[in-house]
Amino acid sequence: MWKPLAAAVALFCLAGCSPTQDIATAKAGITAFHQKLDAEDYDGIYQATDPIFKTASPQTGFKPVLLAIHRKLGKFQSGAVAGWNDNITPTGHFISLNYSAKYERGDATENFVYRVDGQQTRLAGYHVTSNALIVN
Repeated sequence: MWKPLAAAVALFCLAGCSPTQDIATAKAGITAFHQKLDAEDYDGIYQATDPIFKTASPQTGFKPVLLAIHRKLGKFQSGAVAGWNDNITPTGHFISLNYSAKYERGDATENFVYRVDGQQTRLAGYHVTSNALIVN
C-alpha cells in the first residue's frame, strides 16, 4: 500500500520539475546579479534576494561584501556554468549553480543558490572565491 502511494507522490513532485527551465531561469538571475553589481546597485541585489538570504545575511553586512568584490575584481567580463544541482527539500525547491567568472582584475568561482517558486527564482545564497579578493 505505501510503496504505490510513495511512488505516486514522487512522480507528482517530479512532474513540476524541469531542470532545464530552472537552470535557464537561474542563469537569467545570474546575469541580473552581475549587471546590478557592475552598476553598483547593491541595494537592488539585496532587495531581490529570498527571505532565507535576508535572515542569514542582513543588508548592513552584505553590502560591504559586494563593495569589496566590485572594488577588487572590477567589472564582470564573462562567465559560464561549471556545474549545477537541483534539489527539492522540505524547505523548498532550490537550484545551485557553480559559475566560472572572469572579471576585469581576476577570475572567480561563484556559487549561486536560487529558491525556485514556479517560474520565479530568488537568490537564497551567494559565495565567491578568488585569489584577487585576497591578494589585492
